[in-house]
Amino acid sequence: MKYKNMSIENEAKKLAATYARWLRNPQDALFGKDGEGVVLQIYKKLKQAKDKNEILEILKLDQYTYTMEKTTLNDMARFISDLLNKIQQMDDQSALRFTIEVFRYFQIALATKLEDMNKGLWA
Repeated sequence: MKYKNMSIENEAKKLAATYARWLRNPQDALFGKDGEGVVLQIYKKLKQAKDKNEILEILKLDQYTYTMEKTTLNDMARFISDLLNKIQQMDDQSALRFTIEVFRYFQIALATKLEDMNKGLWA
């Protein structure tokens, strides 16, 4: 059981890190126009979710489009599409755990990228 949790965590980290690297505007994704970007909004809602159907509703990006730039929307759409493919065969609890982990690590990876960009370490 512990091994299964560890592999879920590693898979979540890998997915989050990959898409954080590709996301063009971490500032917009994290903080948006009003201080709370799409990533933070989704994460808050995911922590309240009870099953996979709720996850699917929360991850519908059309409800967040006004809060982000078009490039961020496109980057998030690719990320969420890949995430949905990964949770498709999971049961509700595994899908919830995995999705929350992905978004937790995604925030960390985006914040790190943003910090590195501000230091001039990221082109």
